[in-house]
Amino acid sequence: HERGAFTGADKASEGLIRQAHEGTLFLDEVGELPRSLQKAFLRVLQEHRFRPVGAKLEVVSNFRLVAATNRDLDEMVRRGQFRNDLLFRLRSITIELPPLRERDGDMTELAMYHTARVCKRYKMGIKGFSPEFFEALGVYEWPGNVRELLNALESALATAGNEPTLFPAHLPTQIRIKLARASVNKKIAHKGIPREDTGGPLPKLQAIRQAAIAKAEQQYLQDLMLHTGANIGKVCEVSGLRRSRFYELLRKYNIPKF
Repeated sequence: HERGAFTGADKASEGLIRQAHEGTLFLDEVGELPRSLQKAFLRVLQEHRFRPVGAKLEVVSNFRLVAATNRDLDEMVRRGQFRNDLLFRLRSITIELPPLRERDGDMTELAMYHTARVCKRYKMGIKGFSPEFFEALGVYEWPGNVRELLNALESALATAGNEPTLFPAHLPTQIRIKLARASVNKKIAHKGIPREDTGGPLPKLQAIRQAAIAKAEQQYLQDLMLHTGANIGKVCEVSGLRRSRFYELLRKYNIPKF
């Protein structure tokens, strides 16, 4: 904008498009661009010129555009939320980056790199990683992709404090809850109901039900203790159990308190 273009504009400002002249303009989350601005931006892409607010003459900016989004722009076009002609202009070369949950090989490298960087920034000692920590990272689906992973690692480092090794118990509570629930659901779905195939008559339904519930409860409690670091307060928060009931179940299944 030009100086005096609006209240508070006490000096001129080039803006990002002008600064990108003879260079590259990176537009992050292009799917969030309001539809009211999409037409104006389409003209800038087509003609490589624009008129700053308060100016009388247009300014030329010859730039290369790189745009990123996590939105389905085709679906947004069908819903009338994104201009079809703008999408055509953006889609010269497209690079599809799979979500983090589909890139298991990147998980360990990203975790090690970012952890080392954070430790250096805050002058912390170098952290080690338990095998269970990397296993937990691989099991979680990471709906927030890399951003969520980086935030989770920073939270784990803050929770670990001076401890030299990161464990699943250091991960944020909401992640540990989802991991514990997913573990139980997976075991129930894939293992089925255990029974000995002796060729004799099937046991009664009640016996089968009780055996399945007991096995699921025992496995859930073991996973819960692992993912919470045996922190009783966190155990009760995740499971919704009272302390007395939790201790009763530990004795029932002979599970140590760690």
